[in-house]
Amino acid sequence: MRKLITLSGLTLFALATTARAQEAAPAATTPATPAGATAPSNTAPVTSPADLAASAAASTTAEAVEVPAARKKMQVGLAFLPMALGKYTQSPDLANVVTSDASFAYGIGVSFGYEVLPHLIVGIAPQYILNVKEKAPDVAYDAQKQMDLLARVAYVLPVADNTSVYAEVLPGLSIIEADAKPMGFVIAGGVGAIMDLSDRFFLNLGVGYQKGFQSWSEGKNTYQTRTQYVRVSMGGGVKF
Repeated sequence: MRKLITLSGLTLFALATTARAQEAAPAATTPATPAGATAPSNTAPVTSPADLAASAAASTTAEAVEVPAARKKMQVGLAFLPMALGKYTQSPDLANVVTSDASFAYGIGVSFGYEVLPHLIVGIAPQYILNVKEKAPDVAYDAQKQMDLLARVAYVLPVADNTSVYAEVLPGLSIIEADAKPMGFVIAGGVGAIMDLSDRFFLNLGVGYQKGFQSWSEGKNTYQTRTQYVRVSMGGGVKF
């Protein structure tokens, strides 16, 4: 009996010692973190929907290709036209043709053009000229008016930022508003410069020369009343 009690006591003591040892041991073998250091984390960073959207937008912007603005090919212009150093030709009779200096004339012109090929503009450019007459006539008479219905072909070449130069040819029909209504072929040509104020508006300055071949008839006879001028064009316009 005494041996059984002693064996039972030893057994209980051994079980209690083992239980205490298991309670003292750590639940998991986690390496200790030194004081002041941040414990490493195995958890992946959490990204919010806003961050995802911002990242996608930045990626789209970086990969986007800039699309150039559509080239404006149509243009409308308005110009003031001083006409200097002119010549006035007339035939007082069938046997004589007299050419004399013309008075300083002036007018206004409009133009409508379209760029059919790069740098090549085709259109129309009618103009209306006032004070058409001889500078020192033998017999005084009222100044006349001249209407020129011109086509226009121009080649425009950029030479600097917002600045281009051009050369133009303007053939057409001319009518002098005198009693006999002289009319005939007229041709003008010139060069000039264009300055773009924006992608739509521009200014231009040009100089050239025009020569008319107007005539009029009386019965079977044909007489000349012709004009020619050094032509200046000052104006501007808008592109569409």
